[in-house]
Amino acid sequence: MVQLFRKIRQKLLTEKKISQYFTYAIGEILLVLIGILLAIQFNNWSVEKGNKVKERWYLINMVEDIEYQRQILESQKIHYQETIETAKSILRDYKKTGKIGEIDSLNEKLNLFMEVNIFPNINNTYQELVSSGQQAIIKDKDLSIGVIDYYLFCEDNYKDVKNNNDNVYYRELHPLFYNNSQITILKNDDLISDKEGLFDTDDEITNFLKNKLDEQETKIKFLNALKALIILNNIHLDLVKETIDLGIELVKVIDLYLGFTPEMVNEFKFAK
Repeated sequence: MVQLFRKIRQKLLTEKKISQYFTYAIGEILLVLIGILLAIQFNNWSVEKGNKVKERWYLINMVEDIEYQRQILESQKIHYQETIETAKSILRDYKKTGKIGEIDSLNEKLNLFMEVNIFPNINNTYQELVSSGQQAIIKDKDLSIGVIDYYLFCEDNYKDVKNNNDNVYYRELHPLFYNNSQITILKNDDLISDKEGLFDTDDEITNFLKNKLDEQETKIKFLNALKALIILNNIHLDLVKETIDLGIELVKVIDLYLGFTPEMVNEFKFAK
């Protein structure tokens, strides 16, 4: 093709057909420009297609991260609710009798209070997106802002829960529950074999702790710790509930953006 154009150009110059030559040259330039434009357009189309594939991959994996995070949050929600209700039950029983040491199953209840949750900040896909510098790959600006807001909210929650655990729970509350109870261990044949009863509670220590808990100084500290525990767990419970709700809404928006109907989503979950 190049040889053909060259021969035509040489023939026109030889025959001194200048006007025809210029017309031909302009046509040739236009063809080259059109070729360049087509190549650029094709390249842009290829990049855009690749970006759509990446965008879809990131969003689908974010949904999986959020759903996994929600499973953990639902479990933590139950734990916080149980802890709050158990602490309130102790306060109710104390109000009736004026004694702490005689409260039913107190040792088991105190062991429950020593189970601590860390806010699950599951953001692997989002961090990969940020570290790659491809945040703009999510074309829908409202959706992009929603994703950023959600993960910033989760990051703040992680920091708040950690700060509360480190500076309030472990410093002020945990020592009181730990020092006034006997650690009970759930026996599991795969993990713990306790045929000798080494992990059983000791009756003498149980009686000692009952008397200790009803000493005036210990009683004041213990009751204050219970009230602080209820407040702390209510704060964390609200964060968990709000995160669950925000996650559900964000997943709905992403599913709609990707073209997934509720029926398709339910079918996929059932298949898994």
